[in-house]
Amino acid sequence: MRVGLVALGVLASSFAAASPALAWTQIAERIVTDRLDPDLIVLPGPVRYSQIKLCVYRNPVRFYDLDVNFANGGKQDVQVRARINPGACTRDIDLNGADRDIVSIKLLYEETSRRRARGTVRVFAR
Repeated sequence: MRVGLVALGVLASSFAAASPALAWTQIAERIVTDRLDPDLIVLPGPVRYSQIKLCVYRNPVRFYDLDVNFANGGKQDVQVRARINPGACTRDIDLNGADRDIVSIKLLYEETSRRRARGTVRVFAR
């Protein structure tokens, strides 16, 4: 019994040690109103990422467009066009090319509950 618990502890610690390499970093947060709302998120400094994802909190948000602009002048138009419920996220979005230096992210979205409310969108990257 003890050997099994020790083995389980070693296994759990190996996963804990591997998780920082896969961790997501929050790079932005926006409040979304109940009307169609364009938003431009400008990121400071040269930081390279290979993936992004958008997570929704408080109220559902419908995404219409997502454009990612890179420091080298490149642009990636991401097909998100979906309603995301609170507590859920988009798929992990791979950025074209190797790790990319994101300059800005342009979002077009709206909060979609039946009442006048606000949703929160957090942008994560790794």
